[in-house]
Amino acid sequence: MLIKTLICLIAISALPETAGGQAVNVDASTAPATIAAIRNLSNAEANRGYPVQMEGTVLFGSPTSFIFHDGETAIWCDKPTGDDRSLIRLTAGMLVEIEGQTNRGHSAPIIQCSRVTVIGTGELPPPRKTSLAELNSGVLDCQWVTIDGVGISAQQGNFLKMAGTSLVVSTFGGEFVFNSTAISPEKMESVIDAEITVTGVCLPRFNNRGNVLDSDIMSSVRDGLRVTKEANKNPFDSNKVTLGSLFEFDSVWSPTHRKVVTGTVTACEPGHQIFITDGLHNLRVIPQTFDIFAIGEIIQCAGFLEMEANFPVLRTSIIQSIGTDKPPEPNVVTPETVLSLQLLAPNSHQRDYQAGLVRLTGKLIAVEDQLGKPFQLILDADGSLVPVTLASFQPPRHLRNIRPGSTLEVTGICSIRTSDRPEVNRVLSAESFEIRLRSPQDVTVLSAASWWNATRLLLLLAGTVALLLASLLVIFWMRRRIAQRGAELAEARREKDALELVAATTKQERTRVAADLHDTLEQSLAGVALQLRAIETARTQDLAERNLSLATQILAQSREDLRRSVWNLRVTDSGVTLLRDELRKICLAIFSGTPITAEVGGKGTERKLDVLTTDNLIMISKEAMTNALKHGNPNRIQIDVDYTAQSVSISVSDDGCGFDSEKVAGTHQGHFGLTGMKERVRRIGGELVLESKPDHGTRVEVTVTC
Repeated sequence: MLIKTLICLIAISALPETAGGQAVNVDASTAPATIAAIRNLSNAEANRGYPVQMEGTVLFGSPTSFIFHDGETAIWCDKPTGDDRSLIRLTAGMLVEIEGQTNRGHSAPIIQCSRVTVIGTGELPPPRKTSLAELNSGVLDCQWVTIDGVGISAQQGNFLKMAGTSLVVSTFGGEFVFNSTAISPEKMESVIDAEITVTGVCLPRFNNRGNVLDSDIMSSVRDGLRVTKEANKNPFDSNKVTLGSLFEFDSVWSPTHRKVVTGTVTACEPGHQIFITDGLHNLRVIPQTFDIFAIGEIIQCAGFLEMEANFPVLRTSIIQSIGTDKPPEPNVVTPETVLSLQLLAPNSHQRDYQAGLVRLTGKLIAVEDQLGKPFQLILDADGSLVPVTLASFQPPRHLRNIRPGSTLEVTGICSIRTSDRPEVNRVLSAESFEIRLRSPQDVTVLSAASWWNATRLLLLLAGTVALLLASLLVIFWMRRRIAQRGAELAEARREKDALELVAATTKQERTRVAADLHDTLEQSLAGVALQLRAIETARTQDLAERNLSLATQILAQSREDLRRSVWNLRVTDSGVTLLRDELRKICLAIFSGTPITAEVGGKGTERKLDVLTTDNLIMISKEAMTNALKHGNPNRIQIDVDYTAQSVSISVSDDGCGFDSEKVAGTHQGHFGLTGMKERVRRIGGELVLESKPDHGTRVEVTVTC
């Protein structure tokens, strides 16, 4: 031991400490000299990277690490990093020399090796006798230990993902896993239900925070498992118990061995679980094989009893059929009867509903059919919500389509969820329960819910409101569109009416012009023709000259009549025409170059009028001024345009010779335009007033409502 300490001190003086990638000078007197001293370092101290150089024995080796024992205690060591780390094959019993530095591990300090040299063969230390509680505490991390127990089940592989076999071992206080890379699976299977002693390295398992969860034992030596009492060759020769006495009191602890129970099958999920009953008590059995057993079949189960979620379970079971009985009848239950757990009185026949076949009636609240989750029906039974699960079958369509609100009767296996620990009077408190269906036929619809429910009514109401709003929007849009279209049609109608009126007016005007031309120009031309023929036949020069003078007068009169007709055909633009301005232009055209004085005046503010009214008023004024010029021989003409809120009036007054209006009104010679003026006044819905007396002039007034 002294030699090892000197070697370690020499190594410490030669190697620098590294921490966080930087060299750190370490006081040699404070460096740990033994594995025990390293294990006593805190995480911060271990992380400083104290240099280590030691000799010792390998207890267990893996491709990347090994367990190193210095003669007193053991520690986890990582092999040197690099491509050749897996080439360093270390097995139990090798004597090695290591160099490296300390580091913090998941929970306890470790050694990060920079060099590992095999220098011979050493001896394994004597194992420490331990218990499950000490194993799971974590204090025996990497230590060479031994413990007694009974083999429960075996399987290939281990948590280090190395070749080998794992054996679940039952011992006082619970279970642990023994992993071996040196024992064959056949040997492991042969020790099921045998009393054994296992020896190996204690390797704790941690969570992500480095807290110890439990511990396994790892071994690579052939004598790591030793049988102290052989198991029964026939599993069904094991101790037989009834479902009502699974865990009987025993004043002396004994290892957990197989138990044999007999019962009638109430449900079977091959390879997963089987439920049996004796009429009063029930048990969940976890089989080793995928054999199928019919409901009502009587079976014997040889397995290991354990408590799971506060209720007994028989696992790792070997099962054989011993007969057939009629299928058990389910117990009709309510949530109150299931959840009222009580301690069984001695010699009582109180029913046990956990893992038993039950029948429950309730109202369907919801259907849970989510991908990756078991199909569930949620029932409301007397105010308690009870999940009903169909886990072993694909739910048929008729189950998916059951409407919420329907009353259902379900039959299945009852699973009770309790509090973690007894609370009052050492009695567990049942918090809830669920029913596991055996098949889709375990669901019966007693009364189907009406298709109408609150959800659908709300949807219908929402749809109706949405439809009403949409209808209102459509109606509003249609009314607006109809109004727009009506306005367009009205405008088109007005335009059409105006066009028709213009066409009618034009037709009437053409008729009047034709009549004027017929009564004046045509007759004048006819008279000229007669005078010219008279000239041809005249016998004397005087007679010919007189006929020529008459023809000349007739042509002059015809020219004046044609000029008047052309003026009457003129069309004004109402969009820019105001009556007073237009009449001033007309006066200038008519009376320019004559001794007649013409003035345009009036009262009221001028405003624009429609085309029909404007054009007819102008034509009437023209006619009155032309008649005054031709027949009145006036010196002055006054034209007044007066506007009121409801009407407009035009008066044309002259100081000419006048005439007797009662005698010449209408079609007397020289006054043929009066009839045209009256037609125009009637056309625009106005009123015509004609006043005239000989030697007192003439006054024509037209009033139109507008």
